[in-house]
Amino acid sequence: MIFMAAQKTAVQSGAEAFYLPAQPGSDKASKRPWSSGFHRAKWKRRGAALRRRGSASPLLDSMVGSACTDEVRDTASRKRRRAYHRLRTGLAFHYGKRLRFLTLTLVKDSKNDIHTCFRAFKERVRRLTPNKLKRQDVEGFFTDVNMRRYFGKEENWDKPIRFEYFSVIINGERPHMHILYFGNWLPHAWLKKVWREITGVSDIVDIRTTKEKVNDEKRLAGYVLAQYAVFQEGNIRFQMSQGWTWRGMVRDWKNAVKKFTKQVHGKYIVEFKELLAYWVDVVRDKKTKQLLLIEVKTERKKRKKYPLH
Repeated sequence: MIFMAAQKTAVQSGAEAFYLPAQPGSDKASKRPWSSGFHRAKWKRRGAALRRRGSASPLLDSMVGSACTDEVRDTASRKRRRAYHRLRTGLAFHYGKRLRFLTLTLVKDSKNDIHTCFRAFKERVRRLTPNKLKRQDVEGFFTDVNMRRYFGKEENWDKPIRFEYFSVIINGERPHMHILYFGNWLPHAWLKKVWREITGVSDIVDIRTTKEKVNDEKRLAGYVLAQYAVFQEGNIRFQMSQGWTWRGMVRDWKNAVKKFTKQVHGKYIVEFKELLAYWVDVVRDKKTKQLLLIEVKTERKKRKKYPLH
């Protein structure tokens, strides 16, 4: 779990603006200067230079407020980069899957603890199966056609709901959570009902799904941090489930950093470009092994169910 103090910052101009959506407001620097050919060529060159670096550190460093002390700014910048790395690695690990956005909010001045409420919510989701969800359906939405549409074959209806998440928890005047997760679709009515039962008063829930499957984890990770972390007030924490990446991911990352760290004139320098290229191969290899493991388990189940005589 990662802790940091959020600061209000203006939208960055220049190369950073290529990775941030335009924000409404009086800040003229947030608008991209496409008025003339000179400016257009200038900003295109800057954006291309930033993309060639293959690193999000300039963007994430600029997100830290200039009013901080050097020590606080360095700590916050380091934690933001760490969160970016975990987020981007998880998105790359689940490449080709559909991502869902879930927001859970407490009412203003609520006495509930957002962490405790989310822990209870998480346990409810993980004990849930499609058949249990169908039995709790009062409106009659889960017909056999819709069950196959959202949960696949009937043999999967007794399996637990998949819920691998990365969450941004914001403790402010109105505590809330932004959750990105890979897994099964959950109906809005059920989410509101469960969240009200857990909190007692709040049923403020929002859930959305990306139109396309994940195909650009770098841009998506930068957008998520910019939207859900930078322009927020209060204490912010990041956390993720064990299945967001693979077991031992942090250990593998530390070993990779050591592998590409060299000592030059008494200073330790990380060959960052080579490190990122190597890490892409590591994530790809882990994903391939996971898919092979799933195939082996599926084959074993088939053999148990239909033994050869």
